[in-house]
Amino acid sequence: MGDHKYKVFSFLEKAVDFLFLSFIWAIMCVPIITIFPSTAAMFGVVRSWQLQKGEAGVFITFFKLFRENFKQSFGISLIWSLVGLSLYLNFQIVSLSGSVIEFVIFIVSVLLSIIFILITIYVFPMMVHVKAKWHELVRNSFFLVVASPYSTIIIGVVTLGTVYFLLDNPAGLFFISSVLAYFISYWFLKAISKLQIN
Repeated sequence: MGDHKYKVFSFLEKAVDFLFLSFIWAIMCVPIITIFPSTAAMFGVVRSWQLQKGEAGVFITFFKLFRENFKQSFGISLIWSLVGLSLYLNFQIVSLSGSVIEFVIFIVSVLLSIIFILITIYVFPMMVHVKAKWHELVRNSFFLVVASPYSTIIIGVVTLGTVYFLLDNPAGLFFISSVLAYFISYWFLKAISKLQIN
């Protein structure tokens, strides 16, 4: 009976941690410029849970990682925003009027956008796992996309499903964001351990 109560308490404690982490992340993302640093910090927290490192608690760990990764993650956010904007504008310019060239450009744009999104997903766990310059993080993330198709497909499908769910249930952002980060981090660590990227 005591063991059962301990398991229930442990589950509730972890659920509260996930809820609290999602809440902190959502609040810290209100200023748009802190979205990347906040997301990196969230991935750092779930990574510490999975590797069983640190006992400082969610709040202290989050803001410690936020400060440590702010400069690099903010720099990446500027570059990444420009790349994302370029891809978006490309879609606006290209029209499917029946021209073979425009169709080819459209297909290439779609493929580049998918790769861009997948690299973006991997960049955050990579940032808190590997100490490297921003272009090395992007390169390693791209390598992971190509070299770990199984993990990439699973992460991509679950992320897409989560985004679709949140479009209808935006309030879910206050809990599901940290759960998704945990899920992505789990598969990321699994893939990177096989490839031995450091």
